[in-house]
Amino acid sequence: MSSPRDPSPSDPPTASLLFDVFALNQAVGRLLGRVMAEGPLSPADYALYSAIFELEAASPTALAERLGMPLTTLVDRLREVEARGHAHRVPNPVDRRSHLVALTAAGQASHAAAARLFDVASRAVIDGLPGSEQASQAAIRRIRDAIDGALAVSPRPSGGRVR
Repeated sequence: MSSPRDPSPSDPPTASLLFDVFALNQAVGRLLGRVMAEGPLSPADYALYSAIFELEAASPTALAERLGMPLTTLVDRLREVEARGHAHRVPNPVDRRSHLVALTAAGQASHAAAARLFDVASRAVIDGLPGSEQASQAAIRRIRDAIDGALAVSPRPSGGRVR
């Protein structure tokens, strides 16, 4: 009678692509949590600040789309960033009824300090890739596009979660 064996890290069972993406997300969180532990921003805050920094001044909707998070969650997170004095609202030049969010000087300084730590983790991952960084990013974009497409056509379940 054979006994079940634990797969080695180099030979994990593959449940599905979505399972693998979920596990990847967890691993990224552990890596960034470890490398950025002593920094000024959490990995989640760094992602938000980076999206604001990349877009220079962005609407909450654009930020939510960039980060792949619900708008209501993003708005709550922005309130925290604004309360720290790391972001401020500016009038939207295209639509005066709305606003854009930009980093303050203090927010930019925190982002820059956190970026130095993030870059350590990023470089270690990039150095371990079998192919180019661009090829890996393209594959991730294709997966993200497929997930976004599935979200657009998937009906919302009517029942609650099993706990």
